[in-house]
Amino acid sequence: MTDIVLDFELDSEDADVQLSEAIDTFLTLQESAVRDDPFDLDLMVRTVFGPGGERLKRLVFQQREIANAFDSFWSSFRRAS
Repeated sequence: MTDIVLDFELDSEDADVQLSEAIDTFLTLQESAVRDDPFDLDLMVRTVFGPGGERLKRLVFQQREIANAFDSFWSSFRRAS
């Protein structure tokens, strides 16, 4: 199975907290959307450093459609906050 990797540069502790809130909200929404089917999400969150030393949060998904859905959700979540 191929990993789908999304890196997010977080410029502050507030942005880190906001990403954590977005992940929690996204998971809650996904679970409630698929009540009849068991929700199976493989997600790993890691802190990594980019080539310039910037701190990144790396989200690793196993399903491309869920990775794409989270990426879109994160964009909307950031704008709404």
